[in-house]
Amino acid sequence: MRATHFTALASLAVATVLSGQIEFHGHVNPLIRVTTDSRYLSLPHRFIQLDGERSGERVSFYFSTTMEYRLDSDVTTFDMQELYAEFSTDLGDFRFGKQTLAWGVTDGNNPTDNVNPYNYYYLFLPGSDRKVGVVAASANLYFGNISVEAVVTPVFQPSILPIGEPDFPIFGDGPPLRLGRPVKPTRTLENTEAGIRVSIPMALMDLSFSYFSGIDHNFSVIPELILDRILYPNSLGYHRTQVFGYDLVTFISDFALRVEGAYFLTEDPDADDGFIRNPYFQYVAQVDYAGSAGNYMAQYLGTYITGIDGDEVFDFARFSTISEKENEKNVIGAKMGMPFAAIAQNAVMASGSVELGEGSYTVRAQTLYDLDKKGYMLGGGISFHIEDAFDLDLTLSIFGGDEASRLGALKDFSHLSISIKYSF
Repeated sequence: MRATHFTALASLAVATVLSGQIEFHGHVNPLIRVTTDSRYLSLPHRFIQLDGERSGERVSFYFSTTMEYRLDSDVTTFDMQELYAEFSTDLGDFRFGKQTLAWGVTDGNNPTDNVNPYNYYYLFLPGSDRKVGVVAASANLYFGNISVEAVVTPVFQPSILPIGEPDFPIFGDGPPLRLGRPVKPTRTLENTEAGIRVSIPMALMDLSFSYFSGIDHNFSVIPELILDRILYPNSLGYHRTQVFGYDLVTFISDFALRVEGAYFLTEDPDADDGFIRNPYFQYVAQVDYAGSAGNYMAQYLGTYITGIDGDEVFDFARFSTISEKENEKNVIGAKMGMPFAAIAQNAVMASGSVELGEGSYTVRAQTLYDLDKKGYMLGGGISFHIEDAFDLDLTLSIFGGDEASRLGALKDFSHLSISIKYSF
């Protein structure tokens, strides 16, 4: 944990304890993951999470910190997920500090949600558990029924990618060349990220429009021309991207229909540079139901590349030239937008859960299918609510299909996870 975060947390804790108004909650959650060939997976896991809140009439403080560990490793790391102050006024609410924000209306895959980078080690966890906190100033303003959310992020924070992880080869083994360490954008005014989202309630639906001017949190190759005009990637970096988004939600009987989409306009709007991600459009259509019979959801998610020219690009993994169209189609990487688009550009996803035994246990199921490359993920589990504070969870995740698919390449990641969670 950085010293500044530690000092801030200590100061907040002392102040709130002395005031007698602090509320603590969190959990301890030991977990092991065993593959289908009886091998333990050594990957990061958040063993402890501690949240604290001091609520005031006008000013509130909040923090969330985690302790992460790896099985078969003595390395333990602490991370301040959030640490911010919130000021409530007649105009709206204002937050300053490290925070996570949620834009969009669909579950788990949100093309418009780009303020926070993702930690891809936790790709298959829900919601904000996958996000990396960013230092930001944000505001929620209310003008009658219309709400406006604005955010400014002065410090760039990249996504956390599991590269070189044999136990989680989601991005493969990588090209057989040393590409160097990604170069972060400098902390200058021109590299500030900012966005705005306007939500408008209507008679039959809720509608939102958003705009975000930011920097792709996932690095790309930045080539330079050197000896004999040979193109060689001697650095990795991050490109600025503009995002124009919309979302809507409406209800039909007991079902909710949610639609969300975003257009990503990169630094290379004319698609002239094969190493810069071409402009693309992402979209999600979701139907979900929540009631006494359980919670169920189905999604269709897609990515469409809007700018592809006829140029060729150099594929450093194959050490040969390929068409830009083939490169965009076959070389799937983490982009801004939906996190699952990093493994499947066009896919269907479904999940469901139901409580049984008068709420004593919950049964879950989930599936993801890659429509382009025929890979799949099947998951299911059961949670036993032993007491008010204790839960025993068993989850089985199976990956398979065509090895050309990211999901098919994860077949050795198929595993059973066992955890005991104590909440306080």
